Amino acid sequence: LKLPSRRISSGINAEYGGYEEEPAPVVLMVHGLDPKMNPMRLFNILCMYGDVNKIKFLMTKKGIAMVEMKDLKGAENILRYVNRLSVLGSQLNVSHSKHREVVIYGPPGLLDDGSEAVQVFIQSRFLRYATPKKASKNRLVEATKVLHFFAMPLEVDEDFVLKLLEDKGCPTPTSISMHKSEVCSAGLLEFDTVEEATDTVAIANHLQGSIKGNRYILKLAFTGKKSMPTGDRAAANTNGDGEKSKSK
Repeated sequence: LKLPSRRISSGINAEYGGYEEEPAPVVLMVHGLDPKMNPMRLFNILCMYGDVNKIKFLMTKKGIAMVEMKDLKGAENILRYVNRLSVLGSQLNVSHSKHREVVIYGPPGLLDDGSEAVQVFIQSRFLRYATPKKASKNRLVEATKVLHFFAMPLEVDEDFVLKLLEDKGCPTPTSISMHKSEVCSAGLLEFDTVEEATDTVAIANHLQGSIKGNRYILKLAFTGKKSMPTGDRAAANTNGDGEKSKSK
């Protein structure tokens, strides 16, 4: 699929009659969405592979969403890494759409969980490819059962992360490790299955809150690792009844 680029006047080049290329958006169709899925949860997964402009869940066709990606590269990444990915109990099926953009008419409808069926992310601070510098920090890898969490305050420890995930109904990780730099905390989470790790990304990626007066945003990404290094393993706590929690 090859789509034309838009030409727009911008910056210094525009003063002299020049043009800068702006990539044309690409629309994808996502089928197989579980009722527990919503635009933000879908974005939490897609954002690791490209910048999302808009997500529109179809009210008349349950389990289907239209996704407008910023450019063709991001769309290709979604088709490669997200198609047939299992999340929240359903397998996602991604395909190209004949539409050139996601059009929004009137106020959005409400999904079963009360969230709006349409969400615009063009100005979102969670976009990971908005600048060359941001894009260079991403690794394109397939979903694995080991997640990387990063950019958390120094006050955050393993128990805090595990409690945060538990409170949101995420699957319980089997192992956790944490490393602290001079400015932030980061670490790894390992789950029993890839599906559990993917569910956690959908539910918990970009959770916001504060600890001891410091704001945080929990950022998650797949590591590409099939398991954590033995030296980094630390058993995670289970619920009080000894059983692992299931995603909501």
